[in-house]
Amino acid sequence: MIDRRHFLALTGAAPLAGAADTPSQLARYFETIYEGFLRNARGTSASFAVCDFEGGTKLQGTVAASGKTYVSVSRMLPALAAWHLGGYGNQSTASVLTAMLTASFDPSNADYWGAASPGHSDQRQVEASIVAWSLWLLRRELVPKLSPAQRSNLQGWLAACCKVPVRNNNWAWFTAVNQAARLSLSKDWQEFHGDRKAMDEDLAFLETLAAPGSDGWYTDSLQGPVYDYYNFWVFASHYLYWRKITGTPSQAFDARLRAFLRRTPLFFGANGSHVLYGRSLIYRWAVLTPLVLAYSQGLWPHSPGLLRAIVRRNLEYFWSRGAYDPKTGRLLESLTPAGSRAVCEPYIDNGHPYWCMQAFAFFLIPRNDPFWTAPEEPLPVEAVDFDERFEGAKMRLTGNARTGEVRWYQGSLAPHYHDKYGKVAYSTHFAFGIASSEDRLAQDQALVFIEPKTGRMARRSAVERTALTTSGLDVDWIAELDGLRFRIATSIRLDHGREVRRHVIAAPPEALQRGIEVLEGSYALGLPAGEEFVQEKRGEALIVRSSLGVVAARMTNASVEVVTDENIVHGRTAIIRSILVLSQAETVLESSVVAMPGRNVSLPPVI
Repeated sequence: MIDRRHFLALTGAAPLAGAADTPSQLARYFETIYEGFLRNARGTSASFAVCDFEGGTKLQGTVAASGKTYVSVSRMLPALAAWHLGGYGNQSTASVLTAMLTASFDPSNADYWGAASPGHSDQRQVEASIVAWSLWLLRRELVPKLSPAQRSNLQGWLAACCKVPVRNNNWAWFTAVNQAARLSLSKDWQEFHGDRKAMDEDLAFLETLAAPGSDGWYTDSLQGPVYDYYNFWVFASHYLYWRKITGTPSQAFDARLRAFLRRTPLFFGANGSHVLYGRSLIYRWAVLTPLVLAYSQGLWPHSPGLLRAIVRRNLEYFWSRGAYDPKTGRLLESLTPAGSRAVCEPYIDNGHPYWCMQAFAFFLIPRNDPFWTAPEEPLPVEAVDFDERFEGAKMRLTGNARTGEVRWYQGSLAPHYHDKYGKVAYSTHFAFGIASSEDRLAQDQALVFIEPKTGRMARRSAVERTALTTSGLDVDWIAELDGLRFRIATSIRLDHGREVRRHVIAAPPEALQRGIEVLEGSYALGLPAGEEFVQEKRGEALIVRSSLGVVAARMTNASVEVVTDENIVHGRTAIIRSILVLSQAETVLESSVVAMPGRNVSLPPVI
């Protein structure tokens, strides 16, 4: 583990070149997105309560009474509030904010968002958290200008979003923030009131999701440990909303937040990307939200220059890959124009990508603050190799200073979204493949079982044990395919830039009779439009190259497969894979895999 003093020395290295005029650059991102939003909102309705985007997905639970999308508006609110309060807005901004905060919650308006269901969880409960935060931010600027009836409408809608407790996962933060904002606003306006007891019960439940150990993580499931990109940031960001609103920090939550923030910069690669792993990846740079909120509240344990480097590069990473479509004026529902739409979960509609707008809370940071003026600094992965263990969450994070790549290894599992959780590892530079159905699985970075007659596939469906070892991790897991149950003991060893994998597979007799196949894949190598891979053989290793990097593997019966429309970033990828027919009760598969990003990179000799 990198100790704190060494880490701070690394992140205090020489300033970066080419990062001038960052405030203007970050402002341009927001202005562009806001202009597209205004264009589409005006084309949808005169109310500014709803906004549909051309070609966007619409879902029953995310539309107003008029059948038009409200999620797009709720998710623009906190960014627009921060922009306005930071002094970047004008009277037009104030008018749009006022329209959003009045028409959306007026039951007599055709675009009224509707009340949350009184009998079950509702998408409005999610949106209510950032509506409440935005309202609280604007408590001095706009709330006094609302009429008592308009404030009563807001109170009624927000209160309806708390009638059903949602204490199963991170959603408890949404109602806790909602209650906190109304309790705070009630000090100045009689129309508002909240339920302190219900808020305290939300916080007590959220305490139970804390991961073992002192790493500051939370699981997002009562059924078992689930650690991913989404709960990397949402648990921290919404605690920070609650903390700011109440003005009464929790010792326990603060301690976990400090532990989390200490190693947060390690999750970002030199290319600006965080490790793309888990669900809700379409929220893109939302991962920055707790970082800038923590900085605003004096909890960021690193330098301002490092924070701004992370913020600028992360935004730039997604922007440069086509996150925003200027033609339609919207953030895409795929990560990139070429990437698969399957990256989205069933709950994603055309407004959902705007959850990332919470990161623009950095506009609340005063313009003369060192966040805007201090020289940017290199990221930790640019300074030194690292291998960090997260004992409580059973995770391992590695960084390669030569390539700037960060990888995330872990053995936990989510009950759905198998390609998003079942890979050997996830990377800042090698985006993973994803299939559009549970029966069809992407082949990269995974061990997959295949029924040859039907083509149905299966991978990890349960994890029995995960152990971090001296140089990697061991995972004992189960896969189930058409009534067949396989037990697998996987060992990953990290050795001078390569992954040495060993899988011991115990198969039932019927699997041998049916000729079940097992497939193992390498990292997916992106192939830019019009480019083909270059293939070579070096001893027992098969090697493929493109302008984006090189992937090599030693596997039995190795071959190269080109896959189309099955990657979250690239339209086409090349994968080295091995396919074997199971022929005995216990099969041992051993392989060695190397992947390195960049042009003309040389492989380590160990391959």
